[in-house]
Amino acid sequence: MEVTVWSGWIAGLAIGLFVVLHFWLIGKPAGCSTGYGNVCGMLCKKVRYYHEGEYEAKNNIKLWFLVGIPIGGLIAGLTAENPWQISFDMGMYEQILPGSDAAKAIWLMFGGMLLGFGARLAGACTTGHALVGGAMLNPPSLLAGAVFFASALITTQLLFNT
Repeated sequence: MEVTVWSGWIAGLAIGLFVVLHFWLIGKPAGCSTGYGNVCGMLCKKVRYYHEGEYEAKNNIKLWFLVGIPIGGLIAGLTAENPWQISFDMGMYEQILPGSDAAKAIWLMFGGMLLGFGARLAGACTTGHALVGGAMLNPPSLLAGAVFFASALITTQLLFNT
């Protein structure tokens, strides 16, 4: 199966234009972690960890942004040249993940929870800090983006080059 990948400069330009256009149209920076927090807040209204009232609006743009991500992926998969297929192949991660699909699912869900906790602790996700905060030259976001990428490089080196 051959995968067609966009050229890096085209993808980067498209993401940059999206960030600017989103801010220009909506007046708020793009990002996923707030939308995820809003969904969690709607599901667990008794949890005071999420800001009260933040998830109440049904026309919350962050919720629509969060819903659009899997829908966009589904549309891209269904309209691709090659037939879309579900696979549990994790590529290079097969060598470090457990063998069974159930164990992989548990491990990846745990990793996802850590990511969500880290995003909430940092005040935004990687998208919010590195792309949006970086585009706005926000010093804390630039620092957070640098920490994200440095920790990713170190983790990759530890996992795959030991």
